[in-house]
Amino acid sequence: MKKSNTAALANRLAYDAMREGEYMCGAPHLSHDAIRNLYEQIVHRAYNIASQDGRVPTVLDLGAGDGIATIPFLSLGAYVTAVDISSRQLDQLRERCVKFGQRIDVRCGDVFDIMKDGRKFDIVVANSFLHHVPDYMSLIEAMTSTLSEGGVIMTFQDPMLYKSCSFRDSTLTQASYFFWRIRQKEVLSGLVRRIRRGMGIFHENSIHDNAEYHVVRDGVNQVAIRELLIGKGFNCSILEYGSFMSNFWQKLGDKLEVKNTFAVLANRYGEVESIGLQPSFSNTVGSSLTGC
Repeated sequence: MKKSNTAALANRLAYDAMREGEYMCGAPHLSHDAIRNLYEQIVHRAYNIASQDGRVPTVLDLGAGDGIATIPFLSLGAYVTAVDISSRQLDQLRERCVKFGQRIDVRCGDVFDIMKDGRKFDIVVANSFLHHVPDYMSLIEAMTSTLSEGGVIMTFQDPMLYKSCSFRDSTLTQASYFFWRIRQKEVLSGLVRRIRRGMGIFHENSIHDNAEYHVVRDGVNQVAIRELLIGKGFNCSILEYGSFMSNFWQKLGDKLEVKNTFAVLANRYGEVESIGLQPSFSNTVGSSLTGC
């Protein structure tokens, strides 16, 4: 079985097994105000860019999950096609988004298959999703082909390429994980998996190793993504920030300006430099990568 198929199956099994609300407990981009506010801020910027000609943007939300991160687009008035491989997660999304009526279209399936139907969207978003996909560069390619003219690509909450992080930021990230892990279920098995992965040993039949594909391997190469998008004529901002599992570590990371996670905002027209993010997140193409 191909890696992409194995990872997709692992994700479906892992997320179908989750109880309602369980995903949010382990999702920093949803449970921490600082990260959630940053996400909503980027959503607003993407929406504003896509609607400059007066249109109401259509959004393709890849890996939409239970809908918590989909609602900001719907609240702005967008029409959203939400895609996920987990039917259970999508059932929760439908419940959360029922008030938005016909502005939400829910599809269960592989994102690559759904992007082949030829439909174009004004915004294509992958929220906390690239690290689940073994061939995420092909996913980025497909996202560019799915955009309408003047459309926007947005990604959020993926781990930076590990070797691009500073020693200090990597050390703090590792320490925060161990403090978080000892308070979770299956403490010993979780720590054993972490140590094994640190030695470069991955089990192809492990749901845990495949569901969070790159977050347990080498992170996601934000530099390669930037170069691919620039090569296709996109203006692109790489937004690097710190993200941790617990409130204590999140506050410490914010204070120390740790960078271990990234977002992407890109479009072929206009200047993404003027998206109006908070100063610490407003670096333009490449400038936020210096020193990492």
